[in-house]
Amino acid sequence: MRLKLHQFGELVGILLLLASTATQMFYLDPLDRDIQWRLTAFTVQQSAQVQLKTAYDNQLGLLRQLNAPAAEISAIEAKRDSALAQYRNSDADISDFMIAKEGVEEYLQIIVIALFALGSLLAGLGRTLDMLAARKAAGE
Repeated sequence: MRLKLHQFGELVGILLLLASTATQMFYLDPLDRDIQWRLTAFTVQQSAQVQLKTAYDNQLGLLRQLNAPAAEISAIEAKRDSALAQYRNSDADISDFMIAKEGVEEYLQIIVIALFALGSLLAGLGRTLDMLAARKAAGE
């Protein structure tokens, strides 16, 4: 049995629909989950950063109220700055990841939509032409 042109178009349309679904399932959804997990980690990290800064600031305030030696206060300030610097590095890592993946995600979403639209159009057109051919054959 030989495929007619419209049946071949319908088959290509169905393959495009499957490619669209596969791209969505196997790349876009995991990428979106990865982005969401990193955003959640970033939010938790930001909260921890604020809490850490507050704890050090409270400790420094108490030391100043108790007239602690300047060396002890500067040591605590150095520890605070060191701890907060670690957060700044990971903030930059997360933002770099988000910037890099944002463009990829947008392009893939456009590709998925285009594949789905083209696949639907070809499958629908092929089915329509097949039904017209069947109706024409039945009318003869």
